[in-house]
Amino acid sequence: MNTLTRRAATVATAGTLLLGGAIATASTASAASTVGGGACTQKVQIHSWVETASALKIRTGPGAGYSATGQLSQMTGVWWSCNKGSWAYVKVERGAHKGEWGWVANQYLAVPMQTD
Repeated sequence: MNTLTRRAATVATAGTLLLGGAIATASTASAASTVGGGACTQKVQIHSWVETASALKIRTGPGAGYSATGQLSQMTGVWWSCNKGSWAYVKVERGAHKGEWGWVANQYLAVPMQTD
């Protein structure tokens, strides 16, 4: 294979990888619309933490009427994905419920300050 043929093969391979990545991104974007069981009405997408003096219940849906799957203690890190009304859909980043997704009252989540 000469140099020109190798370069063409490399570009073709890179283009295929980029195209594959774009396809994966598109399907990921489609999946994002179903986050929170499709209940989310506003995207947030920030790392946050629970800021409350007492334990905060993590629930199966956006409301006090949904069953609690556990409790998060103060300063538990979460990935705050989106909101529905005053409820936040989060993924627990550490602690007893690490890796779990659920709903918490968003008034108890800290909003990180943005610095320049």
